[in-house]
Parts: sequence; C-alpha cells; structure tokens
Amino acid sequence: MARKRKFDRETARLWERLTERHPDYPEARRASILSAYRGYRETFGSRLASDAELHAHLVGLFEDKGAQQGYAVAMHLRDALRALGGDDFGARVTRHVRNIQPRSEKDLASEWSSVRGAAERLPAAWRALFLDHVGRCESGREPPGASLSPSTLQGMAEALAGWARFREGDLSEPLTGAELSRYAAHLRDSGLWETAVLSTATKIHMCYRHILAPGGRSHACQTVLKELKGRATAAGPCRKSPSQIVPASLIYRTGLGMMAEVRTGECHDLRAATVYRNGLLLTLAAAVPLRRRALASLDLATSLCLQDCPSIKIDIAGRYLKLRQDRKSYERYQAYLASPVLWDAVQLWSQRFRPMFGGGTALFPSVRLSSEALVPDVLGQVFGDTTEERLGVRVPIHRIRDCVATEAIEEMEHGAGWARHLLDHKSAQTTARFYDHSTGVTATRAFGQLLTKRRSDPVELIL
Repeated sequence: MARKRKFDRETARLWERLTERHPDYPEARRASILSAYRGYRETFGSRLASDAELHAHLVGLFEDKGAQQGYAVAMHLRDALRALGGDDFGARVTRHVRNIQPRSEKDLASEWSSVRGAAERLPAAWRALFLDHVGRCESGREPPGASLSPSTLQGMAEALAGWARFREGDLSEPLTGAELSRYAAHLRDSGLWETAVLSTATKIHMCYRHILAPGGRSHACQTVLKELKGRATAAGPCRKSPSQIVPASLIYRTGLGMMAEVRTGECHDLRAATVYRNGLLLTLAAAVPLRRRALASLDLATSLCLQDCPSIKIDIAGRYLKLRQDRKSYERYQAYLASPVLWDAVQLWSQRFRPMFGGGTALFPSVRLSSEALVPDVLGQVFGDTTEERLGVRVPIHRIRDCVATEAIEEMEHGAGWARHLLDHKSAQTTARFYDHSTGVTATRAFGQLLTKRRSDPVELIL
C-alpha cells in the first residue's frame, strides 16, 4: 500500500504539476524534486530568488554535499522551478550550475600522468627504467622516430605488468623466444583473439628493445612475432557485432532529422540545444568519419570554419590524430566539405544554439561544464546513447568508420578507393580488412526489404 503524503499548499501544487506534466517520472524522482524544493523554501520561502541569491544557494549545495550529490540536488531543484515557473526559471539553475562545477579537462599533461600511474604498477626492477624513458619522451629528448606517444607507452606498461605477473624467476634475465611463445599461448587460452595476442607480445618486445635492454635483438623473439603475425593474418580481425554496422547515410539523416525537429519546435531552451548538438554530432561524424579524439577537438574558431557557402574547411592538428609521436608536430588532417545542408546547420548552431552553452568556441560543448568541450570519452558516450535512443541500436562512435567504409564499398563505383580516402588510410588493404562489412549489410538490407514487402502484401500471401 502506498504511503500517504502530507503536503502544504505550495508543495502540493508542485506535486500536482509534476504528476500532470511528467506522468512517466517514478515516484522516487518526484520525491527527490520535492526534497530539493523544500531545501530551497527553507531559505527563500515561496518567492523566486534573485540571480545572486540562487548562485549562493547552489554554491552551498556543492560545498555541503560534494560535487556529485550537489549536482543531483541542483538538477532536482531545476525541475521543481521549471514546473512552477516555466523553462526560464529552470534554465537559470542550469546556467549557475555549469559555472559552479569544478573543471575536469583532460589535457596532454594528464595523459602523461596516466602513463606514470601505469608505470608505478610495474615491479621495482623495471619501474625506474620505464619512468626514465617516459620522461625522455615527454621532454622531447628522444631522437626523431624513437619518441613514443602517451597512449603507446601506457599500453606498453600495461602489457609489461601482465607479463611480469606471468613470468617466473629473475626479472633481470633477457626475454627469450620460448618464454614469449609460452605467454602468447597463455593469452590465447585465456580467450584473447589472435590480433590481441600479437599486439600484446609486440608491446612486450618493444619494452625490452627500447627500455629494459636497449639495442638488444633476439632472433628467436622476432621469429615468434613473425609466427604470431601469420596467425593473426589467417584469423583476421576480431569481428564486430553485425547489429552495430548500419548504413552511414541513415545516421547522417537521423542527425539532420534531430536538428530539423529542434528548428521547428516551439521551445529553444538548453535541452533543445543539446538535442541539436547531438544531431550535429551524428551528421558530422557520418560526413567526416574521424576518431573520437579528433571529433572532440573540433573548434569553430580554428579547426572547423565556414567559408563561402557551401564550403566547410576542416583542419585538425596532429596531436589529435592517430600518428607516431614524432609526426604529430607537423602532420595535420585537412579536408573540405561541400554541403549546403551541413553548412546551414553549422551556421544556425553557431549563431542560435551554441551561445546557450556559455563561452568558448568548441563545436561540441559540455552541458555540465560551462565553456568546456566534451572530452573524447564523453563524446563517445553521447554518440552511443543517441544512436540507441533514435535507431534502437547502440552504435559505438568508432563504428561509424566501419559504417562509412561499408556503405562506400557497397554503393559507390570504385568504393574501395573512396573508402580509403574517407578513413584517411595509407593502404586500401587496411580499409578492406578491418572496415568492410558489406556482405552483412547487404544481407540486412535485403531482409529489411523483404519485411517491408511482406507488410504491404495481403495476409493470405504471408501465410
């Protein structure tokens, strides 16, 4: 039996509004909204607080309850004020919260910190050598061609830590081919795909050649790696879930539809602006299938610029690309798009909706952190959540590259060549081997056409 609640007149009015306007809200959420509003009323009664008073109240929430709980209570208060006073009152809370929240920007310095954190988990005999090499790469003291990126070094440290747990005996002994082969078999037995086994073994070998025993060469280890490469080639890449490979044109159109939905809607608040941002992300990711770090770096002032309609220039610095560390300082990704629809979408975004997120010029700004861009991990989360909500299939952001390559190979004349350029690959073999799923997409499309035809046929023909 549900517990009977006792409300004063103001709280009862809020409860009725929530029940009427948001019948899908669970009772626990409505109760949390009421609790946040009661805290507000203890200070201000039934009147609306001024901007300065509201800011001070929210600062107190974050100080008393911490960043995570304070944010949750502030969002419940936003829902309460929006229900009672309209969207503008809720938007005031959102604006203040975004200015109050602590910043959590992930920059290059924090990437090197992550590498050091991974190195700290290594055995003492290897830790100092590894950290010294990290310092040389970070400061640029390694010769050209020998400097490694933070992500590469972190992967090497993690692989070396796993090898240290497996290896028996003196860690100062050199790596042998027999040991590397035995560890590869252990990884294979634990369920790793052949390409992952090759990657791990290669990283361990790199640790010895570059850090633990610089300059040393083991013909036996190289023979083992050559054998592992042959096995990986024969096995092929670890197959991705076929359900995640959908036509890139569908993702593109879905994004356009989301932006059109916002343009024609009656309410242009921050929530609508967020839907527009997510639609722009889907459309642009399908048009320019870059990795999430490159997409997260796009900036309206520097890397994505509107030229004369319909031309859009994209110019991304090498530090955001998947390149060898010594090439990141001078190589860039440069492309030109000619799309009147996308040009208009970006212009409307920059003029009407982007300013709602505060200062800054990041193309994909954060809702929670004013003037901050979405970091790559969060951008990927947003992309996956949006495709799941709109398409019924969760498409990870890196899968958009598979979707683009597959549809190009299937639908375009000389599609394999176009797919290589779209994905910025040096070799068409890489595109065909890792990104072409055209057979599966053809079968899916044929089945979909069959279902559509059957839905339009008389019932007697279906039976």
